Amino acid sequence: MSSVTYPTKLFLAFKSGGICAFKDCHANLTSDGVVSSPAVIGEAAHIYGENPGTEKRPASARYRNDMTEDERNHYNNLIYLCPTCHTRVDKQEADYSADFLLSLKLEHETWIAEQLDQGMSDISFAELTVAANALASGKHTSNEDYQVITPTEKIKKNALSESSKFYISIGLSQSPTVERFIANMAMNFDVQFPENLKNGFKTKYIELKKNLSGDALFIAMINFARAGKRDFKHQAAGLAILIHLFHICEVFEK
Repeated sequence: MSSVTYPTKLFLAFKSGGICAFKDCHANLTSDGVVSSPAVIGEAAHIYGENPGTEKRPASARYRNDMTEDERNHYNNLIYLCPTCHTRVDKQEADYSADFLLSLKLEHETWIAEQLDQGMSDISFAELTVAANALASGKHTSNEDYQVITPTEKIKKNALSESSKFYISIGLSQSPTVERFIANMAMNFDVQFPENLKNGFKTKYIELKKNLSGDALFIAMINFARAGKRDFKHQAAGLAILIHLFHICEVFEK
């Protein structure tokens, strides 16, 4: 049984765009189901294997005895794969060296970040409407424990890493567009829209904060903001709304 923590798996799946890292696969690793709720079927595959083996069982593929347990189960030693590709790289170890998998991980996660960045530059009111309609449903929450502070202070107080800062920076690039969109919605459709949108995020933040913190909490909020959309443009729209609220209001803890 894998010792990788849930926050680490969450972070890995997000950085991988929820798809298998192999170019010739790129399987979407969220199954919608028919009656069942959506299920994540991706796997956090160890690059350097997890188990040393026993007399009856060989060591995991690419196992190194000079690594600590924390190093083995760290995000840096994991690649996001579909079950089939995970089985393939472990059962055909000679074909998939650690160096190859590390290179594949870097290439894939870089490509995902580039696609999200490109999607951010292409978003319009149409994508923002889809994201916002799914999110502007929060119940009223008290402001007593929240206040407006600068993004730099929020990053520090929420213990966010350089990786999260990257998503904040690309999200802020569309903050003026989001601001115009929210004003347009309030003027032409629903005067309560800005408050409902803000409360939707605040309600979810409070819920997620019970079990998550730092980057894992931030990534979970981004996943919520994506509203189940898989294409990069709609994902970027959800991210843009989240980061706009991160910037201008008390969605995140002071």
